[in-house]
Amino acid sequence: MMDYKALSSLHAVLTFQRFDKAAQHLNLTQSAVSQNIKRLEQACGQPLLIRARPVLPTPLGEKLLAHFNKVTLLEDDIRDSIERDNTRQPLRIAVNNDVLATWFTDVVQAFSATDDNMLHIKAADQSHTRSLLQSGQVVACLSQIGTPVAGGDSVFLGYMHYELVATPAFIETYLHNDLSSDAILQAPSLVYDEHDELWTRYQTECLKSQANANNSHWYPSSHGFVELVMGGTVCALVPSVQVKQKIKSKKLVSLLPDNRLALPLYWHWYKLSSPVLDRLTQVIRTVTQDALY
Repeated sequence: MMDYKALSSLHAVLTFQRFDKAAQHLNLTQSAVSQNIKRLEQACGQPLLIRARPVLPTPLGEKLLAHFNKVTLLEDDIRDSIERDNTRQPLRIAVNNDVLATWFTDVVQAFSATDDNMLHIKAADQSHTRSLLQSGQVVACLSQIGTPVAGGDSVFLGYMHYELVATPAFIETYLHNDLSSDAILQAPSLVYDEHDELWTRYQTECLKSQANANNSHWYPSSHGFVELVMGGTVCALVPSVQVKQKIKSKKLVSLLPDNRLALPLYWHWYKLSSPVLDRLTQVIRTVTQDALY
């Protein structure tokens, strides 16, 4: 029989990244949290935490965390069917920033309109969200990778299209009205952070050039991307849906309209007997029928 009190301490420490915050969340002393985890490690015969900054799970710790999240979700659904109380665990999911800045608000609104379960959304790059599911930190995610995790399932939702945009002033000042690939690659550009691979992927797949992000600023905000581009000092690869109206009004120009990057998106989830997860999955599939293509 698993020690779920100890597992809840392990989960809280990994969630809050501090023993004192975990203790506060669980209404325990910090010493009690430490003892719970130590007892679990002794029962398993090996460490479950890498006690560094950030606090990370060991491989066995990842498996136990995934197990705890699955059991918590199943218990929540049973409780939901019995008494419809207000003590449900939140549904933890991972979503990439561009989706959060565009169509995922429709998902949250549609889900919240018919369901009183809370969504706790963790933002991460679309190439890394799946690893959060694999490590048990979330129970579902959006990813550009289609292969399901062990014990999970996935469904293809559609393509999110990106295009390279800039202001007319940028084209004149930095490109001197030269819209060739060579000129664009020498101009100042924008990437989200060190994990953002879209710009270099666009260079190799769409421009057939060598990947080079040396001329790129880092700016980790999807909404801020568009604002900076509107300032006229950078060009950037952004979701087409996010700048459609600005291109139509000629505030922005699509530099290479025939070279758009199509990014596949998949919805991943653990295969659990979970009505709430099934409901969220159905909402996402409905919303993406219009948002993706």
